[in-house]
Amino acid sequence: MLFNSLHFALFFLVVMAVFYVLPPRVRVWWILVASLFFYCFESRENPISEQSIYLFTAIGVSYVTGLIMGLVPSEGRFKILRVILLLEGLIADFGMLFYFKYTKFFIELINPSIVQRGGTPISTDFNLLMPIGISFFIFTSTGYLIDVYKRKIEPEKNPFYYALFTCFFPCIMSGPIERADHLIPQLKKLHEVKVINVDRMSNGIVLILWGLFAKMVIADRIAMIVDNVYGHYYNFGSVEIIFASICYSIQIYCDFMSYSTIAMGCSKMMGIDVFDNFDAPYLSQSVQEFWRRWHISLSSWLRDYVYIPLGGSRCSKIRKYLNVMITFLVSGIWHGAGINFIIWGGIHGALQVIDGVTSPLRKKINELTHAKTDSFGYKFGRGAVTFILVDLAWVFFRVTDFNLAVELIKRMFYKPDLWLLFNGGLYTLGLDQKEFNILFMAVLALIVMDIAKKKSQKPVGDIMLDQPWWFRWIVIIALFFAVLTFGIYGPAFDASGFIYLQF
Repeated sequence: MLFNSLHFALFFLVVMAVFYVLPPRVRVWWILVASLFFYCFESRENPISEQSIYLFTAIGVSYVTGLIMGLVPSEGRFKILRVILLLEGLIADFGMLFYFKYTKFFIELINPSIVQRGGTPISTDFNLLMPIGISFFIFTSTGYLIDVYKRKIEPEKNPFYYALFTCFFPCIMSGPIERADHLIPQLKKLHEVKVINVDRMSNGIVLILWGLFAKMVIADRIAMIVDNVYGHYYNFGSVEIIFASICYSIQIYCDFMSYSTIAMGCSKMMGIDVFDNFDAPYLSQSVQEFWRRWHISLSSWLRDYVYIPLGGSRCSKIRKYLNVMITFLVSGIWHGAGINFIIWGGIHGALQVIDGVTSPLRKKINELTHAKTDSFGYKFGRGAVTFILVDLAWVFFRVTDFNLAVELIKRMFYKPDLWLLFNGGLYTLGLDQKEFNILFMAVLALIVMDIAKKKSQKPVGDIMLDQPWWFRWIVIIALFFAVLTFGIYGPAFDASGFIYLQF
């Protein structure tokens, strides 16, 4: 049930209508039922899919483990029992994730060694149906267990509140990855949500429409260029491939940001605040800053549960940089079972290490050259370099074959056909001039909104709340008709799911 589908629109309208007519104390149970329905019936071809069993298993294991862990003292001989309980919960959760996501990849890695020793390779002729959103709900439940173990939070005693925290329908498929101390207290106060709150409702509507705009007007339209050029790269020269790579950077941003934004909007309309997952990442001045603004719930999860436990930055520089590399390799592996994802994570880790190692030298050069580091030109230059580095890394994320990714990067310097920027050649890459102009105006709106977001340090909905009511509703109406008029529809078009649903 995709956020950009009519089925979800009808589902959400029913959820909200019932939410506001039910007695306040019953609302939380209704949202739990709606969330379970949303997940269990995510496929019309496979209702109450077997995928749901694994969600319930993750909920049950982490709930019971957390409950028992909370009863065991942290001192003396009982400390080892808490460690055992934590390991049991983590092994159960990550074991499930490994089984579905990495079994084939692991077999393919060890098969050459088996053959070399004269053995029979393990067959990979099987199909594991990976539960949708497994990476997200596994990270949600494991984060909860670690927080309970560290006594950062008390274990949730009510199984229904804990279940809703894990399977809250706006977040379960593709995040944001929520924390128990942020979401559960809000769930317990749902009965206090006022039925009529114009500001909250308009805030939620703006977020939903902005998310749909980013997905249906930008991401799905620009995907036509990316798919065409990457699918037939041998027919194109440098400018086309560079342009398609830039387009993919925009596509994956708009695609993932749109999901998180719609999730924020749906939650807001129920009186719940979830994490803002993106904060104008392509306006970053460094790769390190990029990761503070991109997929914030994942990067903060990796920081708190991987990087800091490894020692963080409170150690020698060599150990610190090793911790950075391990963290980003984990990030790459989390995204998928493939060498390309590991390389992508490794590139980002290496870029951060290089940034840290060269920081004193760059600072010295700036001092010697009297560089105006606060000037627009300096910041623009750093931002452009950061975007180029991130964009090159995205090639390995998009292309599963390492040799093909390298070939694409080579071709960026292969045939510098710059005249295509001026002779209309870009209109032959998948979009005609009319569609290209629509895309250009939409991306311009995206840039303006990201600049406003970075300047105000507020989510899109809150920016609109700062405006007069009439301006807010003009934006709402404009977004509605933009999605309705310029969104990508029709039986000939594959109403694509969100990219991060595969993770």
